[in-house]
Amino acid sequence: MGLRQYSLINDPFQEKSEFTIAVKNVGTKEGGSAFLHHHVHTGDVIEASGPENFFPVRTEARHHLLLAAGIGITPFLSMMAFLKGMNQPFELHYSGSSEHECAFYSTIKENYPDESTFYFMKREQKERELKKVLEDQPVGTHIYICGPSSFMDTYLSYCKNLGYPDENLHSERFRPAKITQKPYPFSVTEKNTGKTVQVQSNQSLLEALREEGIPVPYACRMGVCGTCEVNVCNGEVIHHDTFLTEDERKEKMLTCVSRGKGHLSVRV
Repeated sequence: MGLRQYSLINDPFQEKSEFTIAVKNVGTKEGGSAFLHHHVHTGDVIEASGPENFFPVRTEARHHLLLAAGIGITPFLSMMAFLKGMNQPFELHYSGSSEHECAFYSTIKENYPDESTFYFMKREQKERELKKVLEDQPVGTHIYICGPSSFMDTYLSYCKNLGYPDENLHSERFRPAKITQKPYPFSVTEKNTGKTVQVQSNQSLLEALREEGIPVPYACRMGVCGTCEVNVCNGEVIHHDTFLTEDERKEKMLTCVSRGKGHLSVRV
């Protein structure tokens, strides 16, 4: 199955030494979700790392607006419990093709009847209504978005056009924001060790460096946390992360998702 990451959906005020996740059965038979659905049973032991939060609630916000689509609802379940417990103002806008396709529909309706709005209409109408919601927010609102990439890209772009500061926009992706459709192999020289590493088309720079015994720390493997950042000494980089700023990309890269062209020199 390999490494996978899932959102914890526990109420953070009611944790009882257990972690709860929700996994939608999608993708290929070799995928992580299908494996969990078909091959993991009660009593099985699964190795798991401790939780890390790359999508935190920003307590400085005056208001919290949560935009979810599909299984992108999962990180918001614990967020809503936290915000309600802290008596913080928030609203959830949850898109899906039907009630059946909205995970936790009944739970949300029961626990957050005044804070939640669902959108089951056609895409064009849904987009008009969600954009109007974004236009009518008070100053100091923080926007949190999770769902399919196209959904996230649409509303993050719209928020930026409306003038929301970058620090008020937060998103969590299940996949890197961008991927190279036909990745080419490239080589990298790590300056501290002097080792030159070949990165194959089917592996990341992070994987190649660690296989050579170069200890690059990592966490999300999605280009969002910045843990696997290295300095780029020379060479051309194809950036696929959502963590580095444009200025930072002139001299840094995230090894979990970004790739090089030809040959790179980096310093871990």
